[in-house]
Parts: sequence; C-alpha cells; structure tokens
Amino acid sequence: MEDISKLQNAFIVGERIYLRPLEPGQDNHDYARWLNDEEIRRYFSVYPTSDARGKERIENLYKAFGHIIFGIALKSDNTLIGLVGLKDINQLNQSAEFYNIVDRAYWGKGYSTEATKLMIRYGFMELNLNRIQTQDMEENVGGWRSDERVGFKHEGTLREAIYRFGKYHDVRVYSLLRKDFLEKM
Repeated sequence: MEDISKLQNAFIVGERIYLRPLEPGQDNHDYARWLNDEEIRRYFSVYPTSDARGKERIENLYKAFGHIIFGIALKSDNTLIGLVGLKDINQLNQSAEFYNIVDRAYWGKGYSTEATKLMIRYGFMELNLNRIQTQDMEENVGGWRSDERVGFKHEGTLREAIYRFGKYHDVRVYSLLRKDFLEKM
C-alpha cells in the first residue's frame, strides 16, 4: 500500500494525481490565474477574478451542497495543477454537471483525463449519482475529446448557446450514466 501521508489533505488518490479540497487562502491565486488566463477563460468565464475574489468564490463553493470542487495535485510534489468539480447537483434526479480546469503548463499530459475518471467515480460510487453531464464549446476540442476518452456520450449540440468574442458558439452536450460507467469497471 502506498504512503499518502505526504500528500496535502488527499481525498481521492489516483495513479499520478490526487484530488484534495481547495484551501481558500492558499489556492486563491492559482484559481484566479486560471480563470484570467486567455486560453482557459475563452471556455469558462468572461469575468476578471482577483486573488480576493478567488478566495471568496472558493469559500462560497464549499458552503453550497449543490457544488463539489477539488484541487488536482501532483502526487510527486503536491503542486496544484487544476481543479475538478460537480455543479448543479440534483439529489432528486441524481444528476450533476461535470467540469474541470487544468493549468496550461500541464495540458496534453493526461492529467485532465485522470482527474475526470476520479471525479466521475466519486460521483457515481459515493454521491450515488445516476447521470453526469458536461458541456463543451465546439471549439474546445481538447475538452470534448477528453470527455469522450472516459466514456461520455455526445447527446447533441446546443446551437449558438454561448456568446464570446463577438459571435455565438455552439455547445456540445455529453453525458455518462451510472450503468455505462459500471459496465466499464
């Protein structure tokens, strides 16, 4: 059994990464930096985020039971490289929407895919969800390909659903059901 005592508040441990609660006073700068990054924000947020606002947003996310967010950290040195979460958790319908953000320096290395697998396993096996969905802008090819790699199925496209950079963009909707997830285990 591996020694996880050196990991910071590890909640879910994977092969190369682990998921941990975000620390508002410690992780707010990275959180703000990611949301302000031009390449990342084109798919997520158009609002500027300061360190103080990042701290406030992280604190508020942990107050709401309809939202679960984790930091993605490297097991090798505890570096925080991104975040992963479930939002709009609906207990009645046992559903939620998945999202993640990974620091650009770590794109293309499989960390996002590993974090996605850990988060959906948590959603199905611990939160008792039946359906997890995600939405990706059509241009976010890396995002929707990552979703497909872990088993999300393309359900359809919301035409011109998001307005960014002077034009409307289509959004691809994906879902994964518990029964499909269990078949792959």
